[in-house]
Amino acid sequence: MRPAVSIALILVALTVLADSAQDEPTEPTLTQKFEKFQNKLQAFAESIADKTKAAFQELHHREFSEKARNWFSEQFQNLKEKFNEKFSRD
Repeated sequence: MRPAVSIALILVALTVLADSAQDEPTEPTLTQKFEKFQNKLQAFAESIADKTKAAFQELHHREFSEKARNWFSEQFQNLKEKFNEKFSRD
């Protein structure tokens, strides 16, 4: 009877060890690590792109920017008119 009890205890112990080995999380492979890194980097790049785009749009629509563009357009138009007056052939 003793060998039967010992064999039963060994089987129970092996079953417990096998279950605990399956429950332990395996370390991610190198490929999985690179995929995770790629996803994080892509998300970071997208957030930076969105923030940069928003900042440029805000800068473009500010009153100061519009006034500066209008001033440069007026000055350029004035310069064109002066050149046409000076160098036009009559």
